Amino acid sequence: MNNTNTAMGWATLAGIVLVAVGLLGFLNTSLVGSADNALVRTDAVHNIVHLVTGLIALYIAFGLKGEQQVNGVIGFGILYAIIFVAVLISPNLFGLFSVPSNAAVHVIHVALAAVSLAVGYMARSRNSAMAR
Repeated sequence: MNNTNTAMGWATLAGIVLVAVGLLGFLNTSLVGSADNALVRTDAVHNIVHLVTGLIALYIAFGLKGEQQVNGVIGFGILYAIIFVAVLISPNLFGLFSVPSNAAVHVIHVALAAVSLAVGYMARSRNSAMAR
């Protein structure tokens, strides 16, 4: 499997899921929304963040190629690592969110960061090995 196929596949999956979560959040379901019983607690601003980062992931998947795509996946992982730390420090992101993030949100953020970084660095190392 080509290194960019892995990066593209992951960015596509992450992008589709983030866009879907952002849209579901506006419906305020028991899965995603501001209700106390929602698995992933979000508000309108958080939903917009999901939509924007989902679109960024889809751009990485379909708008970038080769090394730029791999670097984009790594950058996406760094972005979500920063988001994880910021929301861990301040569950309402310093007053930006009206609904504080819960444990499920923290797990999702750290998973997005870790998997993106792992996929990006694995793709980069395969690219280096193929160049030799």
